[in-house]
Amino acid sequence: MARLSTVLYTTLLTTLPVALLAQDMTFDEDVMMLDEITVSTASGIATTVQDAPASITVIDQEMLAQEGARDLNDVLRQVPGLNLTRGNDGTSSVSFRGISSNRTLTLVDGKRVSTGKSFARHYQGDLNVVPIDAIERVEIVRGPMSTLYGSDAMGGVINIITKEAPGVWSGSVSTNFGFGEEATTGDSRQVSGYLSGPLSETVDVELWAKKSERDAPDAFTYTDENDVDQEVYGSEGSNSDELGARLSWRPNGEIEWGLEATAGHENYLAADGGDDTTKITRDSVALTNEWLLGNGSLSSYLRKETSSNAAWSGTEWNDPIEYDTLTFETRFSAETAVNGRSLAYTLGGTLAKDELVDPATNRDGALIAGEVVTGALYAEGRYDISDRLTVTGGLRYDHHENFGDHFTPRLYANYDLGSGYMLKAGYAQAFVAPDLRTLNPDYKMSSRGNGCKPYPGPCVIYGNPDIEPETSDNYEIGVNYQGGVLDWELTAFYNDITNMIGARKTGETDAGSGFDVFERTNLESGTTAGIEGGLSWEVSDTLTWTNSFTFLAKSEFRYEGLDHAFPMATTPKLNITTGANWRATDRFSLSGSATYVGKQVGYITEGELSDEEAQAVPAGQNSDPYVLVDVAASFNLTDNAKLNLGIDNLFDQQPADDTSYRENGRLFSIGLTTTF
Repeated sequence: MARLSTVLYTTLLTTLPVALLAQDMTFDEDVMMLDEITVSTASGIATTVQDAPASITVIDQEMLAQEGARDLNDVLRQVPGLNLTRGNDGTSSVSFRGISSNRTLTLVDGKRVSTGKSFARHYQGDLNVVPIDAIERVEIVRGPMSTLYGSDAMGGVINIITKEAPGVWSGSVSTNFGFGEEATTGDSRQVSGYLSGPLSETVDVELWAKKSERDAPDAFTYTDENDVDQEVYGSEGSNSDELGARLSWRPNGEIEWGLEATAGHENYLAADGGDDTTKITRDSVALTNEWLLGNGSLSSYLRKETSSNAAWSGTEWNDPIEYDTLTFETRFSAETAVNGRSLAYTLGGTLAKDELVDPATNRDGALIAGEVVTGALYAEGRYDISDRLTVTGGLRYDHHENFGDHFTPRLYANYDLGSGYMLKAGYAQAFVAPDLRTLNPDYKMSSRGNGCKPYPGPCVIYGNPDIEPETSDNYEIGVNYQGGVLDWELTAFYNDITNMIGARKTGETDAGSGFDVFERTNLESGTTAGIEGGLSWEVSDTLTWTNSFTFLAKSEFRYEGLDHAFPMATTPKLNITTGANWRATDRFSLSGSATYVGKQVGYITEGELSDEEAQAVPAGQNSDPYVLVDVAASFNLTDNAKLNLGIDNLFDQQPADDTSYRENGRLFSIGLTTTF
């Protein structure tokens, strides 16, 4: 295993000089084809990936089709700086650059998804609310985007862009069946579809749906910090249904109105075949408007989202936790000339009301209920200082009902080095406001350890109305090369977090459970730093090789009273993915990838700590690297039907036996996609 990690790491480090040499020998600046994919998540202004004022990755329809992806988790490991974090409750979530996964913001068509806020924990994520059939592309921004998106965008942003109606009736239907060979993975079944077309010359309709089922696997056993075997369920099975519809009306060439509605229902399943454990509903409706005004465009939406989450008591469903969000946002983007040079800018504002009713996570039977109104104004501009240098600056003003005013600045520079090379560097601030549970003194939640950081737990956590927002200063610098045949990027980053939101030991004991009592509070500080990179090479017309890596030199936080720093998140120090796609014939293609998951960053043992600090050795650390290998094949049965075959985690690799989480085990899959 160690030899394989050395080979993979050396391969990536030696690839960049080879890429430079290949560029000098092969490519001519006059015939170079740069990446023409336009993105808007990184700046609010349409631009190419290379010119975007951020580190951004785009996963398009072609990549999703090549991978035969069942959901976005199948392709996210290829993104530099991104880690699929697995908790000891079996859930898989996305974290960026060593920052906790709850600092990642998920958007659908630029609108935030809030279903997870109806959960105190155990939520399986927002990445699967839109079926693959309905996705046009996914824009992934690594690094803070609080200037445009406010709170929760400290780590990064995942924006799922849905398809637009093409003007003719068309669609697709996909089915997939998975067969888990090992106890760590249950069987799965999924069918999804997308249909769009014109109802008249000015009205289009889009419909999408997905139904999926995943069986719950058996429990697994790990050895805890006291050398005691613990039995934990690696994941929960689920049954889910998702529906979506959009009507678009274009009365003329300048205005478009849209009406969107989505509905979702999901049940989490007990691993032993017993009653369902959780019942989830999520519904939304939105009115959207796009308006061309002169040389600019005004985009606005009004959206209502409601979510609920009810737990099974053993005899009946408990009263659900409910979370409602009403959001209005408007954004004007345009381009003008200043001193003969281009200035592209965005001006926007947002107003939101969040409401929480939580009868479940409380102490002494108190109802956790509250609401908060927030508003923001923001501006961002990109100015061409010269033919080579472009500078982007932004500022956001937030008003929070509980915390008053907050300003978030951003400054980014792109310098065109010529011949396809772009030098990028930037600074941004970010902030996270405490949520409604954290601020409520009646809030109470038990944790086996992940919420008791840095102590292993178990513990009971109480809310705190005196907690302050978490802020960070973030820096990055990197080089991006786009050569059409060969593309690569290399970025160094540093994030300094102040008033990090966590929990502190009070010295008290909870009377009901006997667990130590913790209280939500602001910890001293947190820091992450590292290097990330990616490379894609079209070796031939039929063979493409892709690579990505993340090396975390540091991901830690400080805890008052303890001298040692502790890991901020369950994140490997080194993560490498390398893969290839080979189009063997016009109808048949093969693909495969290997992901090296390294030892926990900042791994700590009792022996290197004082007696007091040794009590805080964090749970969930992985001590031994492992490699996940996935292989897949696709065959075009006809021009409109594709058969997909795959094996995930071919060698059924898992973290060390004393690690309190598990990867999905070996899974055989077969799927069919038809288009019309």
